[in-house]
Amino acid sequence: MPKVLSIIIEHFHEKRGMFLLFGFLVGLMGFLVTMIVDQLDLSTIAAILESFPVEFLEFFGGITALSTPYGFVNIELFTFMWIFVGIFLVYLASGTALPTEVEEKTIDLILSKPISRSSYLMGKITFLYLFITGVMAVVFAFIGLGMVTSQTFVDYGLYWDRLLAVYVINVVHLGTLVMTALLFATIFLNSKRTMGAALAVMFLMFFIGSFWEYFPEAYQSIKYFSTWFYLNTFDLFGNGIFDDFLRDIFILGGVNVVLIIASLLIFRRRDIPV
Repeated sequence: MPKVLSIIIEHFHEKRGMFLLFGFLVGLMGFLVTMIVDQLDLSTIAAILESFPVEFLEFFGGITALSTPYGFVNIELFTFMWIFVGIFLVYLASGTALPTEVEEKTIDLILSKPISRSSYLMGKITFLYLFITGVMAVVFAFIGLGMVTSQTFVDYGLYWDRLLAVYVINVVHLGTLVMTALLFATIFLNSKRTMGAALAVMFLMFFIGSFWEYFPEAYQSIKYFSTWFYLNTFDLFGNGIFDDFLRDIFILGGVNVVLIIASLLIFRRRDIPV
């Protein structure tokens, strides 16, 4: 455990600037989006939206999700912003996980120390999860601050359970993206290949999980294989519906566990080039 902890502390020391800057910038974006809500006439928007086709409205979560402060923030912030957060975290994992040490020819020196490969990799895994959890905590603190200072949100009602649920589901979902990068890192031991493969899988998952309704009916069941299908912020934040929340957390958590186990098994048997 002390050896794992030393790896975590070392990585946080190296990435502390990145942690603070990224959390602040994304959090500021969230804060500004919540502030924009006060400049909108949501009742007028709702009246206009009634003339739109039902299919169009349902794609964005329904008229309620489009004409409330929670629905607006969900569309402007949660729907697509997490793709870019995911890209950043995949970039971080692609370098932090393993390839950097291999490319810099320091991996053999590290593994020559009295630490098992499993402990070494678990230190990196723990750091990545703590990084995700911490950065998202900063981001959501800014969003919560924006809600408190927004008169529109205050008048509509401050539903902290929605914000907490979206925070949890995003942390677990981002974990699947990072652990996918970790798995490819143990396979390729190359940062560029790792990032390329992880991003390809991420965008494929996003496409399937977001647009499965437009596939032929015979192929729509493929949605269950996409982690993005279980990232349902429309219901959680926009509409306050938690019916599938536990199911989604359980499935995404299971994907994380499978990816971690696979990474550990591969790395323990992997020949490391020196």
